[in-house]
Amino acid sequence: MSNIYQFQTEEQMYEDASLWVARLDRGLSEEETAALRRWLDVNPGHRDCLLEMAELWDRMDSLSVLSELFDPPVAQQQRSRAVGRTVWAVAASILAVVFAVNLLLPMSPWSGANSEGPALSNLETSDTLYETGVGAHSTVNLPDGTRMLLNTNTQVSVTYSDQERLLVLNRGELHVEVAHDKQRPLRVRAGSNVVEAVGTAFNVYLKEDESVDVIVTEGRVRVKPLPQNDDVSKQVDQVRDLVRGQKLTVRDSQALAVEEVDTTLINDRLSWRDGNLVFRGETLREALNELSRYTPTTFKVVDSRIRDVRIAGLYKAGDVDGLLLALKENFNIDHRRTGSGVIELSLRDTPESVKSKG
Repeated sequence: MSNIYQFQTEEQMYEDASLWVARLDRGLSEEETAALRRWLDVNPGHRDCLLEMAELWDRMDSLSVLSELFDPPVAQQQRSRAVGRTVWAVAASILAVVFAVNLLLPMSPWSGANSEGPALSNLETSDTLYETGVGAHSTVNLPDGTRMLLNTNTQVSVTYSDQERLLVLNRGELHVEVAHDKQRPLRVRAGSNVVEAVGTAFNVYLKEDESVDVIVTEGRVRVKPLPQNDDVSKQVDQVRDLVRGQKLTVRDSQALAVEEVDTTLINDRLSWRDGNLVFRGETLREALNELSRYTPTTFKVVDSRIRDVRIAGLYKAGDVDGLLLALKENFNIDHRRTGSGVIELSLRDTPESVKSKG
């Protein structure tokens, strides 16, 4: 791959933003300016994070000290500067660089319904790999105006050609808001299936068992198997057209029946875009399987009495402690951490249950 972007956790993002504020305070080299431009372009959240850190530093008196931690040689030069330099100058320099970056970068606006999209020569996305770690999610604005939202532990490659815009979902979950371009349809390949759209929004989830879930949130898409050398008629039978509010699951290369899904349920299912998980009566086992996508923590239900307990509510994705507290307070489920880090769940003993055991 020519480019690989590994998206960060929120904590790592803020650490990087702090580093950039320190660099901006002492002045950037040409190489650092280019590096900052790339960093800002990878994720729209980077710019907000950078400005947020600048505001935070406005309430601190140790800009030069932090600069020493990040870049000692330059910090020595800073000590010879006038003491009267204010944090406002730092914020101004940040804004100046941000605006300069906007002028230097190619524009990537959201294309309207009548837009044909920019010429291919203006698109710098070719065979590029984007990925997020466990517990992370990110947004990518592609040069043609298409917007990708990557869920936890997701990897997708992007390649543009004269004939198509191809996203290959290697693992994880992806929500796409497609910029309209009649000349180059956008296709998402997930496993042995292709989801095709022109101007729409849809969600594709490639599960570990290679089954694929497709949910359409706007417009219309077509789901079809990859071309094979066997009976073409069988492939035609597997083609499905979906519209807004519909879901399709493809398992073992077989397209199941198209489902009508209520808007509320779709919003719950896609609440990961806001960093949340919504459960509406899933069993504990199902809820833990979903939560496990967002954390390296391993859960084990050691009490058969709670396997089918129904879980409901909104939870922060990856917030293990919050979930454990909710299970304890709302469902009387206790936990124990083993030496290997596994969290074992069981029904908490009550005075009545202890008495009955005696």
